[in-house]
Amino acid sequence: MLDDTDQRLSNAMEEAVQEESNEGDDEFIPDEMIEFEELVSDDDVANEAAHKLDNSTQWLSFQMTSHVVKFLQQGDKKYRSFFVRRMRQLASGERSRILQKPLKGSKTLIYETYLEQKSGHRILWTEENSSIIIWYVAKHKQVSRLMQLIDDSKSRSARQHMPDSLVNELQSEGLLPQNKSKEVLLDIFGNVPLKVYDVNFNTINEITKESWTPQLHLTDEERDIVEADGTVLVLGRSGTGKTVTITQRLEFDRQTETAQDPSFTQLFVARSMRLCRYVEGAVGEDNRSSFLTYARLLNDIESILPGQCVDIMDGYSDIPERINPGLSKPDGILPIDDFLEVEKLGKNRCRVPAELREYVYDEFLQYQKFLQDQQLWDDCDRVRHLLLRMKNSKEVDPDAFGQVQRSKVYVDEVQDYTQLEILLFFYLSGPNGLFLAGDPAQSVVEGTEFRFEEVRGVGHFVGYVIQKPKTVNVNFRSHSGILNCAGGVLDLMFTHFPSSAKQLKKDKGLFQGSRPGVLLGISIDQLNILLGDKLKGAVVLTHDESVRHWRRLLNDYKVSYSSMIDCVLFSSSIQPHQSFYVFVFSISPSQLVYGVREAKGLEFKTVIFLDFFREIPSSLQKPWRELVLGRATQDFERSYPLVSTFLKLLYTGITRSIEKLFFVETKSSTAGDATMRWLTKKDSDRASYATRNNINDVEAMSMTSDEFISEGINNAELAQSLDELGQAQLLLERSIWCFEQTDIIELAAKARIHYSSILFRQELQPPYDEKSANDRAVIEMRAAQLIESLTKEGLFFEVLNIFSSLTPFLSSEFAKEELEKRFIRKIRLAGREE
Repeated sequence: MLDDTDQRLSNAMEEAVQEESNEGDDEFIPDEMIEFEELVSDDDVANEAAHKLDNSTQWLSFQMTSHVVKFLQQGDKKYRSFFVRRMRQLASGERSRILQKPLKGSKTLIYETYLEQKSGHRILWTEENSSIIIWYVAKHKQVSRLMQLIDDSKSRSARQHMPDSLVNELQSEGLLPQNKSKEVLLDIFGNVPLKVYDVNFNTINEITKESWTPQLHLTDEERDIVEADGTVLVLGRSGTGKTVTITQRLEFDRQTETAQDPSFTQLFVARSMRLCRYVEGAVGEDNRSSFLTYARLLNDIESILPGQCVDIMDGYSDIPERINPGLSKPDGILPIDDFLEVEKLGKNRCRVPAELREYVYDEFLQYQKFLQDQQLWDDCDRVRHLLLRMKNSKEVDPDAFGQVQRSKVYVDEVQDYTQLEILLFFYLSGPNGLFLAGDPAQSVVEGTEFRFEEVRGVGHFVGYVIQKPKTVNVNFRSHSGILNCAGGVLDLMFTHFPSSAKQLKKDKGLFQGSRPGVLLGISIDQLNILLGDKLKGAVVLTHDESVRHWRRLLNDYKVSYSSMIDCVLFSSSIQPHQSFYVFVFSISPSQLVYGVREAKGLEFKTVIFLDFFREIPSSLQKPWRELVLGRATQDFERSYPLVSTFLKLLYTGITRSIEKLFFVETKSSTAGDATMRWLTKKDSDRASYATRNNINDVEAMSMTSDEFISEGINNAELAQSLDELGQAQLLLERSIWCFEQTDIIELAAKARIHYSSILFRQELQPPYDEKSANDRAVIEMRAAQLIESLTKEGLFFEVLNIFSSLTPFLSSEFAKEELEKRFIRKIRLAGREE
């Protein structure tokens, strides 16, 4: 039921947009109705002319999104011919209201073209620099909704997106080419790059054929990864588009000449069923492609290959992975001398301290004896057994081996696999057929300690040369507030555990955002109230071993029918701003309390990290404190190797968040108190990673300090723009309250002065009462004091408002002229220059 729920959530956004398509064609639209619709005012015609394409310009090519490709491939065949006809008309320079009509109400310039005059379908397209992008083909009643989504996509693409300083920094670090465009268009359904296909007019008639396969558009850096030869390994931090590169490679391989071979097959592997479904949905169904979980893959191989299957016992897989490295030994066990000698394995490959290795090996032998006595196998033995069967089948039963082998194999989250498991993928794909993607910093599956050298070592074992890993560094998931916090965790890891994961260049976020919030000392009752009200639908992350405990304390916290719209399982399919119409169908409630390992590969709008630091084992509480407070000694990695695992878990949990992140500790602890200090401490060269929340107010708990500042500024700016003083007063009251929830007292002071000015102006509103000379003197004095305070705060717009309201009460015309000449005129002049 949970898998079904996740799948339906993942596809809900697109289904909502497509839902009317299953209702049959729109009603017949007579030609005269279309002609009547084309009648517009002179103003509209003038406005359109101002934005019109140059009629002398002809299109040589254009681009279409994956949504258009899906419509053409799965829709009525007659629409393909209609689409080609319209594109030819536009390409030749023809223009009319039916061919190029600017949509009213859009924030950006979006055109619609009638696919044909009876069904009511529209082609939605925009000009992007020198290219034309066809975004969607949809029925007329969907146009308004899709227009808003395209507007939002372009807004998200441009909003605080790749500022010049960031582009220059990325270019100087070699992460972007010097000619890199500063804008990356985002998909209408999420913060992932817009997937587009190139269409040339010399081959446009191919669209009408069943065999038509569009050419995927790739940037130079994407092409460097997707078209790379040999076994490819892509490394990148969470949210940087590693899975996107897999989907691009899947499509690219389908379009190559090799794929024309009828025996060509593809296999995508991930541990998560949700991830398999997501990738399959992204690239589309194809009878040559399979999308399997790793567990399903093992079962399938065992059922196909000749030989006896084994009974499986899961457990203690971290011991065999280190001591049982492969097939080179007859019994699959590394001799004790090789294990004890540090130079044999290397200190990074086996991070067990030298003085403990003999003890660990003895434990391993006892474990092996237990398995033999009970006639059981573990995961490591199971994979080794499968590898031997595959090797044997290749020699004695090639037909059986051919049933499990694939032309191309693609593996996501490769850091979660041991060397033996990676060897299995090499056996399945053969040379030059393996595409791997992962993040070493997220190697949190027990029993794995991933490094690039592990993959290279496996390649050397089977005689393949593995090229240098490709890297991706631009984050499409989380904003800068969350990424900066995650980067702080990585800094701790690479400073004190340099061999625990490959150190990549820091990933850069496309968007700015608020820092995480810290709630220290919140009670369970308060947390239940918060989750039932202000943060309804937020996902709670905790240690995997504590999930049942917290589900019980949080009253079996689930996403209800009403709060499901706030839960995001895949941002590439569902976005928070779209949620008001997504859930048009009945769906079962789903748990919202996850273990960090369980949540890996997923992403959520709002994440609460619950008691993570308090539940770190007691033996590591003080070492953790020394680590985050900068007091760790040089031998820290050797003394406390397990701390690196918790750093990886912490990093993995932080990067599940898209918009909001809260660190919640219900009780004081050595590790928790120290971490809260570290998170909220401001250094000379950076702001704090997180902000402290007021736990005595539900609304204050639900927003971070940065969010209060943002809302306070928004309310103050809105009050500034209003003529109605009563509404401005209410907005400033809200603004003052927001600023008071933060530690930035200067903003609250500025808002109070602005508020005082609004109240003063209300007193001066007409009708004017007769004022005595004394009264006028008092008014002038108060105005002077306010003008002085407003000027100090830089609120010059309000100075002008005060002057305008004060004019009827000035005691003399001379005073008015002098104030105007010496003060007000300078403010107005400065405003014009800005």
